[in-house]
Amino acid sequence: MKKLSPLLLCALLAACAGKSDSGADAKATNATPTANAQQQGPVTPQGEFAMIDVSRSQQAMDDITGGKADTINTILQSPNDYAPPVLYLMSAIMFDNDYQDQGTFWYYAAQLRARSDANKSGDETTHDAVSQLNQKFGVRIGPHSLSNPERLQAIVNQVLKWDSEQRRNYDPRWIALQGRDVLTETTIDFAPREKWQEIDALTRNQYRQGLEQAINEIRTRQSGQQTQ
Repeated sequence: MKKLSPLLLCALLAACAGKSDSGADAKATNATPTANAQQQGPVTPQGEFAMIDVSRSQQAMDDITGGKADTINTILQSPNDYAPPVLYLMSAIMFDNDYQDQGTFWYYAAQLRARSDANKSGDETTHDAVSQLNQKFGVRIGPHSLSNPERLQAIVNQVLKWDSEQRRNYDPRWIALQGRDVLTETTIDFAPREKWQEIDALTRNQYRQGLEQAINEIRTRQSGQQTQ
């Protein structure tokens, strides 16, 4: 059996602890730490949780933080094979190296997928993991995106179109490893596989609506400032 890496999110945040924050959420929220992050020492998943294999995504993050230059190109060749935390990390690297539009695209792609994965989980605390990722990577891409709402709208529309045309190959249950249930349960409270595409589509619609609302609020504020 492959060695599993249940602390995917925690490993990502730890690996980036020494980096300047990057990434964005137009409305970053205050988040409580995930159950895993609150734990002292490693968590050993039991039952169904132990069968979630995130080794490929974990290896990609290890390679990126280890300085392997070709890793991002490898990810870009098959982005559907990697869990959202990998895309978050990649977006930060790209943005910090002056590929701002590309970094912004992959940040929002990561955010969209992380949200839809959390929406599949019956453990409400998995949404804390998404908030943590948004906060960690939302410091620079957020203000950059909001400074140009038309460009933000165009990029997110590209994200929504791209995601609707893709087939996700990673296991969306990675998010279950970030909730509190992993500490006490052996079965995963998760939507059945036949519902996943429906939840993805619903999340895209909600995401589009949220974007339009945010854009309208930005324009209203900008209009008010111009009339003062």
